[in-house]
Amino acid sequence: FSDKNESGLTGRERLSKLGLSALLSYGFVSNMSYAVTLSLSWFIHSKRTGLSPLAEGQWKPFLAVYGGFYVFNNIIRPLRFGASVLVAKYFEQFVKFIQRKSHLSRKWAIGVVVFVANVCGTFAAMGLGVFIASTAAGVPIFPRKL
Repeated sequence: FSDKNESGLTGRERLSKLGLSALLSYGFVSNMSYAVTLSLSWFIHSKRTGLSPLAEGQWKPFLAVYGGFYVFNNIIRPLRFGASVLVAKYFEQFVKFIQRKSHLSRKWAIGVVVFVANVCGTFAAMGLGVFIASTAAGVPIFPRKL
């Protein structure tokens, strides 16, 4: 992450220059990365076992699969930083859009963006990912009680 680009700035310097937008975008990129990780883990576990991770006794085996993806996600952290630099300008535009349309202060507009993108967006991505993984594996999300 220390390689300089055409502007002569390192990735870290570019992130710093982008400020809060970079922080917001890194949170979003990281959350989306973990939503994909959760979904892939859910699919692999469900396909291998024929059971939902929510079924009795399945949480530990599921976490073993998830743990592998978690390690991989940490290895690719520099890529997530790079992606957040690319996405930061869109977060800045979103904050300005919220300010313009709602007449909220920058502080409150940032709060709205954090809630919409990083909270609602994350839960939506996780929910949709688990739904798709479950459907693709042919295993219901919620196990039936016997």
